Amino acid sequence: MLQLLFTAMPINIKRGIFDPEDGSFQYELQFKAVVDDDEVQSSVAVEVAFSVSENGELADLTFMVPKSVRNDQAMKFLKQENNASYVDSRMFIVMPGTNGDTVLRAPAQLELDAAGRIVSLKIN
Repeated sequence: MLQLLFTAMPINIKRGIFDPEDGSFQYELQFKAVVDDDEVQSSVAVEVAFSVSENGELADLTFMVPKSVRNDQAMKFLKQENNASYVDSRMFIVMPGTNGDTVLRAPAQLELDAAGRIVSLKIN
């Protein structure tokens, strides 16, 4: 008997270029295997608290999940992630092997596809 097992894809993190004027990076976390700009149909604003390592690598983050996307359909890809936990309307994501030295807060956008599923998070 052939048994297929689903394994969650690791979160793909893209980091923008360092801006020396304000000392910041822009991060994009992709929760779906491939996310292109044409796929994103809408976005929801959130505030993210996150920590970064000495060299600017994202170590962990948390944000309050807005009521409009607090359902199984919208959170499908997030709930499949081994490094993500959803507790009392708050999402916690940890990047293995990375320790944060600095904690920051920033505005972010949850990006949704046509089916209303969260496919990525962009931190400004």
